[in-house]
Amino acid sequence: MERIYILSNFQGKGYGQQLMNKAMGIARGRKMDYIWLGVWEKNTSAIRFYERKGFVKFGEHPFNMGDELQIDYLMKLTL
Repeated sequence: MERIYILSNFQGKGYGQQLMNKAMGIARGRKMDYIWLGVWEKNTSAIRFYERKGFVKFGEHPFNMGDELQIDYLMKLTL
């Protein structure tokens, strides 16, 4: 999955779940074994959302945002 965001005004209304269901349906339709994503380590609400959906952390990916080194958690859901 790549670049799925929900504006704060629309969070908590089920839109994230709808997008997740669609992504999982596409992956299952393509007979994929799992889906994975990267989420910024400080985005705790997104991490909790993904964990509630069954994603587990399997690694980290450092990247530069300007002059600052940041970390994305790599999370995976077995289908």
